[in-house]
Amino acid sequence: MSSVSKRRRPSESRPTGIARIAAGIDGFRSGEDAAALAAAIAEATGAELLLVSVHPDPLVAVPPAPSWKALHTRSEAILHEARDRHAPDARVLIETDWSVARGLERAVAAAHRDLLVVGSSRHAREGRVQIGKRTRQLLGHARCALAVAPAGLSEHDDFRLARIGVGFDGGPESEAALSLAAWLAEVSGASLHVLGVVDDRLLPAGSPGLGAALRISDLDGVYDQRASDLRRGAERALGDAAGSAAIEIARGRPADALAALAREVDLLLIGSRRWGGVARVLLGSTGEALMHGSSCPVLVVPRSPA
Repeated sequence: MSSVSKRRRPSESRPTGIARIAAGIDGFRSGEDAAALAAAIAEATGAELLLVSVHPDPLVAVPPAPSWKALHTRSEAILHEARDRHAPDARVLIETDWSVARGLERAVAAAHRDLLVVGSSRHAREGRVQIGKRTRQLLGHARCALAVAPAGLSEHDDFRLARIGVGFDGGPESEAALSLAAWLAEVSGASLHVLGVVDDRLLPAGSPGLGAALRISDLDGVYDQRASDLRRGAERALGDAAGSAAIEIARGRPADALAALAREVDLLLIGSRRWGGVARVLLGSTGEALMHGSSCPVLVVPRSPA
């Protein structure tokens, strides 16, 4: 990985993106994958890293439950092994809760983390992202950005952030993802790839109804205008960084186009869905598809408070 001293300093006009990271460590390969991804992001950004393990409280566990000391000792061993392998400078923390997701959420809030990193489901295909029940719970409650590592990422000792990808649809949620992606690219020296997708399966707003006669050329003109608007929106949101970013506007199904981009980058950022007025991480249909098949880590940026 590139050393911290080789990073480019962020511009004064761009806000700090990620200063404190937490990674959920569970004693399985998914925890190793989370530690590897979190360590790569921390290395690229200079962020402080905290490795967190959550074990159940024996008082509420189903008998015969191990003692608190045995559980705590096992968690310590898991954390120290992950730290020694992936992040020697990381701090460690053990939480106790019958719900792993709730324990992680509490640890993230108490430690003021900007990003929580977790691994994929143990049933995920090799090299693919797939969220499980615990990550699903986190997506409904987390108030910081959340990243999911694909299965087996920890086996790649040379993994680093050389190429950053981001999906952009012109909405405020995608602008937040674009801003963070640009910051990540700037501080890490990674290349930035911005992809906007015009969904040509849907009639654009203001088009005649399905019963009206529509000419393909008319729709093509509307879609072309939408593509032009998307490009200008991305350039405007990037500001001075637009000159160094690769901006592509495609037509088709957004989930398919972003899945293709995921095969070309080391980290893919997307915004949360538009529903709700709180700063939480929530998935729409495109994010849902990426969380069940992306070939690179996916980082979901929470929407801003209303």
